[in-house]
Order: sequence, then C-alpha cells, then structure tokens
Amino acid sequence: MNTAAGPLRAIYDALSAPWAARVSDKIFRYGFALSIARRGNLKKRGEPLVTIVIPVYNVVDYIANCLFSVAAQDYPNVKVLMVDDGSTDASAQVAAEVAKVLKLDYQIVTQKNAGLAAARNAGVKAIDSTDYLLFLDSDDMLPVAAVSSMVRSLQSSGSDFVVGDVVRLKGLTRVKRVDTRAVYAGGSRKAVTFKDHPAVIRDVTAWNKLFRFDFYKAAKLKFPDGLYFEDMAIMTEAYIRAEKFDVLASKVYYWRVRTEGSKSITQQTGDDVKFADRMAALKAMRASILAAIKAGKATQANMDAFAERLRTHDAKLHADRADEIVKLAE
Repeated sequence: MNTAAGPLRAIYDALSAPWAARVSDKIFRYGFALSIARRGNLKKRGEPLVTIVIPVYNVVDYIANCLFSVAAQDYPNVKVLMVDDGSTDASAQVAAEVAKVLKLDYQIVTQKNAGLAAARNAGVKAIDSTDYLLFLDSDDMLPVAAVSSMVRSLQSSGSDFVVGDVVRLKGLTRVKRVDTRAVYAGGSRKAVTFKDHPAVIRDVTAWNKLFRFDFYKAAKLKFPDGLYFEDMAIMTEAYIRAEKFDVLASKVYYWRVRTEGSKSITQQTGDDVKFADRMAALKAMRASILAAIKAGKATQANMDAFAERLRTHDAKLHADRADEIVKLAE
C-alpha cells in the first residue's frame, strides 16, 4: 500500500481548490504583464498573419487572462477574432475593454447563443484573409512562445498544421495531459502523416493546433453544430486529410480545469446526452479511420491505436457504460 497517497492527494486537492485558482490567475496575469513590458512593441517584418479565433460565452472571470496571454506572445503579427456567442454576462464588454487596453488587433462578432461549434465556425467565416488559424477557448491561455514556436515549425517543414503539447491547469497544479502523453513521448517530429504516427488519435482537441488557413479551407473542415465533443471527429479528419503535419513536444497551450462555477465543455462527461454525443464522435472517428485504411492513408496500426484510446481513455470517462465504448474497437 502506498502510505503517501493519502497526504499527497490532500495536498493536490488543496492546491486545486477555487482559492488556488484565483491565486494562479493572479500569478499568470503578473507573468503576462511582465512579458508584455519586457517585450515592448514588436515590429512586424513581413511575418505571416496568425488569426486566433476565440469563442466567448459567459467567461467574465477568465477572458482577461486569456487576452493577456495573447498580448504577451513573442510573435508580432497576431489578430484576435472573438465570437460573442450570446453571452448573458459582461464577457463581451470586458473582452473589448481589455483588448483595447492591450492594443490588440481585434474584432468581435456577435451572434445568438448557438454553442461552441457554431461560434468557431462563425469565427472562421468572418476571416477575410490570414496565413494561419488558431483556436483558443476563452477560459484558457497560451504560453508566451506558443505562436512563434508553431509558426517556426510550419515555416521549416511546410506542413499543413502543427499540434503541440498541453499543460492542464487546476488551481495551482500544473500537469501535462496524461491522455496524450503517447503522442509526444518520442519528442518533436516534422512532416509526419497519420499513417506514420498512429498515436496522434489520442489528441483530437481543436485548440492546440495551428493550421495553414489555405489547408483548413481546402479540407472543408467544419465543426458539427449542437454537439458536445464537437472537435474529435473533425480533428481526426484533419490528420487524415493533411499531406503532412508537425508534432511539437513543447507546451503550446494552457488548458484550464474549472474549479468553480460551471464546467467547461471539455470537462463535461456525465449525462446521457453527453454520452450519446461522445459515442457519435467516436463512431465518426472510427468510420474516418476505416475509410483512410481503404484509401491507403492509414493501416491497421491506426485502428489499433484507436482501440487503445477507447480502452484507456474514453471508457474510463464513462465507466458505467464502458462496454459500449470498447465495442467500437471490434
């Protein structure tokens, strides 16, 4: 028996409490402000434009830190496109005020509440012209070197997009995502394919990827409206449709696990609707992999990696209905 487990768990729980989240946010805000002050005014010297699409819905407690993390980037050519998805709090107003103070190049699109997928799609539709596209959820943040490291990777490789590692924030705790560790275990990779790297099926979130906008449009990627876990099937398609993509083992994203108020969509796994939506996403992923195998863009190794994901990740999230999930591997 591990006698240290009890005390360690108590410490983790304490550092994950709402008070710790508030302290953490203050630390991040100070760090971002310091980076902005040290950096000064970055001069654009013909660098490609990166447009960051940020859906905004009732995140008045988080949106300022999100935008501070964007302003702190050590990359000079960034535009922020926020989609106010019918917020009922002061999120949009705070977002505009903070963006103005931080002197961000920003635009706000307003729509009736239609959900995260619709907001992302609306953001993409509102882009007139850009070189690269990045999705950022409004309760999350970017490490200071996130954009520059991803742009450098794509400029070097010529790949269609790049996916990077994620740090999970819960209060004052900082842990790299456990479920995607197999993706980054071998370090960074350049110009790989879905067939080359089957483990990438474990990383199908939209927000830790930088896309060449021409590829995103040509691939006709679009999030399905009205579903939870809306990015899983679409990001699987992105891997399959890309001629090549890069994998960065360095952190490019801070993913917040909320400890107060409502949970983010990524955290929600509990009820029948969410289970049905996850099953729909997993079935679509499975169908895409099977089609890719027939087209020569995947092998049985990709299906085996998907089966391993089902057993070790998705089934654990829905332990009471794990058998239904594992059957998808058959």
